[in-house]
Amino acid sequence: MQVGEFIAQTVTVGPLTSGARHAITSNAYSDINLHYARAAGLTGAGKTIAIIDDGFSLSHNDLSKKKVTVFGGNTAEDHGTFVATIAAGNQDGNGVMGVASGADLHLTSWGDGDATKSNTAHLAAATSDASRKGAIVQNNSWGYFSEISGASITLADYNTLVSDLVNSPSEDNTFTNDTPAEAFLARYFDESAEVWTDYVSKLDEFTKQGVVVFAQSNFEDDLSSSLIAALPEIFPELKRSWVVAVNGLPEYDAAGNISEMHRLSARCLETAQYCLTANGSVRGGTTSSDSAYKLDTGTSFVAPQISGSIALLAEAFPALPAADLLKRLFASANNSFLTASGTVDFGNGVTHGYNEEFGHGFLDLKAALLPIGNVGVPDTNNAYGGVAPLSEVSVAAGTAHGDAIRNGLRGVAMAIYDSLGANFTIDARALVEEQSQDFGARLANFQSDTTVKTSTAASYSFMGNELSQDTGGFQFVSGAFSEVGEDLGFMRSGGGLFSGDSSIVSDGPGTMAFATVKKSDSHGFGALAFVEHTSDGVASAGFGFSAARTIAPDLTSVFGFSVNGEAGTALGLSAESLDDESLSAASSAFSFAGEWTYQQGLSFFANAELGMTVSSGAGYITSLDPALHSAFSAGMKVGGVFAKSDAVTFSLRQPLRVEQGSATVRLPTGRMEDGTISYAAHEIDLTPSARQLDFGLRYHIDFLENTSLGLGAALSVNEGHTQGNLGGSGILAFRHRF
Repeated sequence: MQVGEFIAQTVTVGPLTSGARHAITSNAYSDINLHYARAAGLTGAGKTIAIIDDGFSLSHNDLSKKKVTVFGGNTAEDHGTFVATIAAGNQDGNGVMGVASGADLHLTSWGDGDATKSNTAHLAAATSDASRKGAIVQNNSWGYFSEISGASITLADYNTLVSDLVNSPSEDNTFTNDTPAEAFLARYFDESAEVWTDYVSKLDEFTKQGVVVFAQSNFEDDLSSSLIAALPEIFPELKRSWVVAVNGLPEYDAAGNISEMHRLSARCLETAQYCLTANGSVRGGTTSSDSAYKLDTGTSFVAPQISGSIALLAEAFPALPAADLLKRLFASANNSFLTASGTVDFGNGVTHGYNEEFGHGFLDLKAALLPIGNVGVPDTNNAYGGVAPLSEVSVAAGTAHGDAIRNGLRGVAMAIYDSLGANFTIDARALVEEQSQDFGARLANFQSDTTVKTSTAASYSFMGNELSQDTGGFQFVSGAFSEVGEDLGFMRSGGGLFSGDSSIVSDGPGTMAFATVKKSDSHGFGALAFVEHTSDGVASAGFGFSAARTIAPDLTSVFGFSVNGEAGTALGLSAESLDDESLSAASSAFSFAGEWTYQQGLSFFANAELGMTVSSGAGYITSLDPALHSAFSAGMKVGGVFAKSDAVTFSLRQPLRVEQGSATVRLPTGRMEDGTISYAAHEIDLTPSARQLDFGLRYHIDFLENTSLGLGAALSVNEGHTQGNLGGSGILAFRHRF
């Protein structure tokens, strides 16, 4: 933004003009927060502003380099030139700039080249031409005045004429209550009804694709609105996209809030529901030279600020129809300084107060460009169907996926929407909800692991201390999976020492297992079924088999196979959905466990798991390809270090990690003009950026039969399977049973 051209609108308005007790220094562009729009890069580029006025100096520096379409004849006049430079004057570092300096212009002299004349047929033709050429807004800084009194012709004058004609019939007066309004207007202005029918029709046509802006009268004491500005009161269909401009000079308090508004024109009056106020005290171009400017005030110069604002919004929200752009200006206007006499409901809970003096209040471009009402994801496939919080479609990556989903969505744009259906772009990584480790559950698991085992998972230890023991048949046990599953040779959980899942089966406190084992001289066979309960019900369930064999007197190995079905997650990955669909997954894995007892009190162990997960999609995750995953751990346990009943365990571990897999994410990207949401599909790799490696140390001692102490520390390199992340934790648990 050229700062000089912005500062040029800093003017001082004396008390005789403003009615205030003192001079007021203001900047009309700052008042409407134009600098915010400019900082966002908006200039109205690619949009066309149509202006109907007395005439235009096309050679003026602020107009000469613009793309300008002139309809009909033209003469250079001060008023039209001033209006055009405020709406879209060049931003070139000299003079002034327009609110939408990058916009193109469609210019019409209302007298077809004769500023002293006007005819409705020409206005209709100009309006139609602007509509055909895609103008987004038509600016009308003019009105009708009595040739006798010079007063503005008002809606009340029209209503009086109608009443007189209907209630005073004569032979040459055929007007009745059923007479079309165009006929009354034609009688008032001594034109044909067909001409007015055509003009209203062309205005109606324009409001279907653009916004019509009319300046209110500048007579502060008018008791009724300017007739031409109030046409929607006669033809309600025009209200869909019509706005009336009122001139107000704001004063601010120390906090920057509007403390008082000095009205310098007629009130909004009958047009209050579709009326806006802005500061019409500005500098604009004149015809005395191609670089001439002057200071003036009036609703004529408020209107082009509104027109330029519509062009800026059209650039910012290219998919919004013009009527929606105008709604944004109404619903975001600053009405803090006025006492509302009514409200307009714009839908989805967005209402805005107005009164008959200042309409909806003071134009605020910043507020119009920001989300209005709630902001989030669409409730339906239409932007007008309301929004839900982003959290309701969020994706929570499981520990096995690490940073893969966040990385896959880096740089991917997705759309969110406000209550008025406008779309805004955010980074799709905002979808990803970080899952924090439940340290309380880890501590509970750590504390509950009070037994210093002299043998490990490979020994089916809950059945006895030696694999070779003859049990005489099958034996059964039930309990937490973290204990039973480990004893059957499935992945070691680390007893709460580590974060991150160790296996396709959750080893949380809510996962219970039922197992049976048959053991013989040098081998054994185990089977278990497990189920994970959460507050929402059954989260997962499955079964597993394992076979153990003594390879040497001090070396035992276990091979296993497990299957797990998940509801609502896939290896911890979850996706929220507005229609209550949820992920489901089926995982299977082969596992290996081995233990070598080197000597009394010293043993070594190793575990590994390799498997595949097949899952459905949910929410914005439309599909998941089969994913390969792995986990492993190894370590050493030393008993009797400081006391007969203590043990130290050193561990190296990789938690469950996706090694290969992909997902398709379908994200909203925008909207069509009718509000239909548009989507785009993105394929993301589910392999995280690094491999988490955990180094753990655990010390445990039983002081007495019912008293134990546990100390543990863990260091995680590439924590969360994220490159460069370093994490650590320490746990202390003291337990005494009474």
